[in-house]
Amino acid sequence: MPPEETLRVASLLSLAGGFLDAFTWIAHGGVFANAQTGNVVLLGVFAATGQWRAAFHHVPPIVAFLLGVFVAHRLRRHATRRGAQRAALFSLAVEIALLLAVAALPDGFADLPIVLGIAFVAALQSSSFARVEGAAYSSVMTTGNLRRAAEALFTGIGPPRDPAALRQGRVFAAICATFCLGAALGAFVTARYANAAVLVPACVLGVALVLCLLGGRR
Repeated sequence: MPPEETLRVASLLSLAGGFLDAFTWIAHGGVFANAQTGNVVLLGVFAATGQWRAAFHHVPPIVAFLLGVFVAHRLRRHATRRGAQRAALFSLAVEIALLLAVAALPDGFADLPIVLGIAFVAALQSSSFARVEGAAYSSVMTTGNLRRAAEALFTGIGPPRDPAALRQGRVFAAICATFCLGAALGAFVTARYANAAVLVPACVLGVALVLCLLGGRR
């Protein structure tokens, strides 16, 4: 199994994903950097009630996320399997570098550049690390993961009992749990340390990067 598809790496990425959504929501304008479903819903709600300024507030992160998906797609499009792994690790390194830069910014720094940067690298992460133990998942949002966890668990308990489905259900449940844990940790740390809080997900992603590099060498 490729190292970037292991549950350990997927859990670390999901922890960082939940953290960063809490970070941008609390510290940078009440928008989501990762969970674009939330931004789309709020865009529609505010537009329907004529609150155009608030509605527009949710457009830039959506655009930045789409741009990140496009860049990740271009990086993978003609790459070999080995090249795709390198592109994924490069995307992770770019995300870590951006978070370190955000941590160094003063607390009064403008919200928009930070949100755009995090939304862009979140899309790179989501597109580059899209499978766990062979199954498609998302490390930056959790609705689809919840559905997969429920489906697999109900299939696994049978009858007939399916151990493989049970394993997949536990994998997706663990990913959902770490995403929630990341959001809780993000809320707690951001309220106390503002921009410096992103040092936490930067370190978490650094561990994931090391695990991928060590796994690739083996």
